[in-house]
Amino acid sequence: MEELLPHIPRVYTALAEWLACIIYLWPLTKKIKNYNWTIILVLMGLGQLFLQIAAGQLPLIYWVFGMLINICWMFLTLFFIADIKLKHAVYLCCKAFIVAEFVASLAWQIYCHLIWNRIETHSVFITFFMLMIYTLIFSVIFYIEKKITAKDMNKIINFKEVLTLIFMVTIIFAMSNIGFLLYSTTFQFGDYLSIFLVRTLVNFSGLCMIYLQQSQKHEHYLRKEINAINNVLYNQYEQYIAFKESSEILNRKCHDLKHQVDIIRSESNKETRDKYLEDMVVEINRIGAKITTGNAVLDTILTRKNQYCLNHHISFTCLVDGKHLDFIDVMDICSIFGNALDNAIESVRKNKNTEQRLINLRVFEKDKFIMIRLENYCENEIKFIEGVPPTTKTDKTSHGYGIKSIKYITSKYNGNLTIDIKDNWFRLKILLPYPKH
Repeated sequence: MEELLPHIPRVYTALAEWLACIIYLWPLTKKIKNYNWTIILVLMGLGQLFLQIAAGQLPLIYWVFGMLINICWMFLTLFFIADIKLKHAVYLCCKAFIVAEFVASLAWQIYCHLIWNRIETHSVFITFFMLMIYTLIFSVIFYIEKKITAKDMNKIINFKEVLTLIFMVTIIFAMSNIGFLLYSTTFQFGDYLSIFLVRTLVNFSGLCMIYLQQSQKHEHYLRKEINAINNVLYNQYEQYIAFKESSEILNRKCHDLKHQVDIIRSESNKETRDKYLEDMVVEINRIGAKITTGNAVLDTILTRKNQYCLNHHISFTCLVDGKHLDFIDVMDICSIFGNALDNAIESVRKNKNTEQRLINLRVFEKDKFIMIRLENYCENEIKFIEGVPPTTKTDKTSHGYGIKSIKYITSKYNGNLTIDIKDNWFRLKILLPYPKH
């Protein structure tokens, strides 16, 4: 049997399993627990090697049990080092196991077909050759995996997906190895070389099925994100239209009231009534006063937000040169300033002290860049998740797209968005380069 194709040395199987874990831990470096994880990872690799060697000493009847122990060790490596949920660790462990099975099988077959029994080799050369093949295959897998971020994985992995993957991995593993178990029986599938080839092909096919399913799930999630962002953009644009119409109506009413006041003044009235009318004019002017920035779209949005702030005891100050924003699409302006100001207003309304309901907005040019800076005073402590404040709405799945739409638009114009909080001031800063003409 072994003259046709030797068994994969346990050391290479353990190495494949350990490297597979590293591949899936790499995108989670921001979620690594607070200790020297490199040392822990090396120790887990040595443990993987020990378990593989120990499993190789077991009778064939306990072979499946030995594999289960090694799979559990891979799971512990992922779960113990990375700060991830149990279901995520199980999902990644299943993928890592099939990847390790495929890489170890393919690399060993390449070695056997190209070198084994053809030229005399040293163990150092074999190790170097296997490491070369491992590096090549794992690089391809890493390239595929890095397209899906850890944040995306949190969105697409649920309990149903985990159970489905466990079932798929079980079927793939059983189909790829059943030939070895039945080799010495009357139900053998062919010679040892054919069985080894079938194992590699089944693992490869299973891996393609897993990535196909994952890709479809990821595309579905991205489409959902894009649709949600587009809905936010459209809603902001509709708000802009409504703001513009209501602003025009309000201005007309204010204009009519001024004429009425003039008529009353032309009559003989007492001083107290004149004083009352004068105060009325001041109030009308205050309500009807527009914020003028040089950009008609932005004027409408800021005027509407300013009116809201006045009615809710919010101090809104802005120093804005709207002419710098002429290169930005109307809907994008609506989304950036509409979402940002809505979030700021929602935040300051939680401040019980009305004197702390403060919002500052600045838009200016600096070194051929446009800086949009929005600040609001915040009493409550905010814990950022992956650099973004979490939504405060009860329905987490239907909200939180305001910041995402701002990030999307910022990247659309090759800009940069930063969000932080310092001395109780929540700060949102957008840096946009002037477009090249």
